[in-house]
Amino acid sequence: MKGLLIVGAGGIGKKHIDGFLRTGEFSVSICDVDTEKAEEIRKKYPVEAVYTDFYSVNLRLFDAVLIATPAHLHIPMAIRCAEEGIPFLVEKPLSISIEGVDKLLKIIGKNKVPSAVGFTRRSIPSFIKLKEIIDSGVTGEIKMALFYVAQDYRKYRPDYAEIYFAKKDMGGGCVLDVISHLIDLALWYIGNPEEGFCIYDNLAFGKKIETEDSAVITGRFNRNIVNFYCNLFQKPYEVLIEFAGMKGNLRYISENRYISKILFLDNDEGRWNEMGVFENEIKDYYLFQARNFINLLEGNKNTLTTIEEAAENLRFILEVKDGGK
Repeated sequence: MKGLLIVGAGGIGKKHIDGFLRTGEFSVSICDVDTEKAEEIRKKYPVEAVYTDFYSVNLRLFDAVLIATPAHLHIPMAIRCAEEGIPFLVEKPLSISIEGVDKLLKIIGKNKVPSAVGFTRRSIPSFIKLKEIIDSGVTGEIKMALFYVAQDYRKYRPDYAEIYFAKKDMGGGCVLDVISHLIDLALWYIGNPEEGFCIYDNLAFGKKIETEDSAVITGRFNRNIVNFYCNLFQKPYEVLIEFAGMKGNLRYISENRYISKILFLDNDEGRWNEMGVFENEIKDYYLFQARNFINLLEGNKNTLTTIEEAAENLRFILEVKDGGK
């Protein structure tokens, strides 16, 4: 049984607690400055111990650390783990600025610390299958891609105005919180970002938040033109990813939150060939990621986002947001 310390017992922290406990391979302790919240977790989950100050915890008691605090706290906590040689998984985005990122990368490299960033989709079977199909070359050389995600965020997170999402200095807004997932996938499927432009705004949420609820980013990734679209106010839940290649188009589509399909078409007749159907993955997102993290800890093959990749993601977002609105 591996010992895991989860730092941050908010909404995402709870999902990680559930995911890691469900593997049956971890004993979980938690750390949160909110003692009331921590005690609620203790009542609901079989946690080993509860702490309130991360910097006074003896990290040597644990085999790994999961950092699920707001994004502006990620880098200092990750640096502490890296300096002490403790493997860690840090929530996305890596940070809200590039300050401290290079220092973190140097320490990880020096101490050879297993580490990754929690972009969950890299651990999900349907997205892994999409990667395998892309790498098979069925589309031929990819030239353009579209990443489209939209939903009514207020339905799924009714506390949206009270959590990190509403605050600029905590890494909120649809670009860092949602589109960063899509940029991570583009980076994984296509290659590193090179240049881009972003238009973003608060179109529907009003004064309850100080961040944006909608954005469009156009960029170039490994010489491919890629477009990202997101709004968090529309009623239908939609996910569409499409790659236009020289031999055909590959499409990933979620009809709802519970069914996703991978389709391929290499003609103009409009009859897409079904290459995979995936049902009800959403309930196991954090279980899949926890198992992927086990692979990292044990030195086995994994698909997790590296700190270097997450840093590229963050740098791209900061650059394109500075150029638009």
